[in-house]
Amino acid sequence: MNQKPVRIEERPSFLLAGISTVTTNAAELSGAGKIGKLYERFYANRIEAQLGAHILSPGLYGCYFNYEQGHLGTYEVMVGVHVGESMPIIHVESVKTFVVPAAKYAVFVTERGPVIEAVQRTWGEIWQWSQQPGNERIFTGDFEYYGSNVDPDDGQVEIYIAIR
Repeated sequence: MNQKPVRIEERPSFLLAGISTVTTNAAELSGAGKIGKLYERFYANRIEAQLGAHILSPGLYGCYFNYEQGHLGTYEVMVGVHVGESMPIIHVESVKTFVVPAAKYAVFVTERGPVIEAVQRTWGEIWQWSQQPGNERIFTGDFEYYGSNVDPDDGQVEIYIAIR
């Protein structure tokens, strides 16, 4: 399937708070990935509940940033929530913040189904899409948005790709 973005959207910057790790696409594809474990840690440590008072809008974000060489090198991935700019420094173990910069985004929507597989499949399509002339990623901060009641077994996720 050759998926195209469902829309192009300009978004202002916003602040995420969560936990993160550094990985590569090669590691994730090899089965030695860290992203799944990061989500497990986010839920096991109840990070969302600990940040509860500071959350501005419902839903969860998987944000990709600090790209070393576009999709080829290392990058940081954060699982987090949208918090207010005035959030005080909180002393929750390993929680950090990242300002997702204002950008123009190509927005992709996964097919409805088991979320993990749907997201992985859509990323594969995004990589193919980004190889096409005129589709230029800028790697400032891409993110997946999981609405507050996404069913892990039958859900849909939006993926925002920063573009020129």
